[in-house]
Amino acid sequence: MPISEHIRKRTQEWFRKAKHDLSFLEKAPFDIEDPPTDTACRLAHMVAEYSLKAYLTLNKKRIIKTHRLHELLKASIAINQDENFGSLNDDCIELTKYKVEHTYPGPIPEEIKLEDAKAAIDKARRIYNFVLQKSRDLGYF
Repeated sequence: MPISEHIRKRTQEWFRKAKHDLSFLEKAPFDIEDPPTDTACRLAHMVAEYSLKAYLTLNKKRIIKTHRLHELLKASIAINQDENFGSLNDDCIELTKYKVEHTYPGPIPEEIKLEDAKAAIDKARRIYNFVLQKSRDLGYF
């Protein structure tokens, strides 16, 4: 499928944001007294969101205004009826809670364990790499 320069640039913008957040997460200061696990998890969510939105952009699909990753994933699957995206479903569900449920303080403070934050980063990396490869398969690079 031929990709216009406009679509290529917009897609690059989404992937650039995802890559920057992922690069930041790779250096997360988890060795301090009160590690920013909540921040890491929110950024991990954003890596996944930006990656999925890059794929939608590449395929000239409307960007859904949502932070619910499973909705973006569903839209990505629908593009080419690519059920391989389904392998990301559990990761998307897990990461969504960090954006939707943990963005603002609740009545009872919730602490995110260090191992959960590291797992969130792994999920974000997996989603980023998967979507980037799917985009390459479509001729993005």
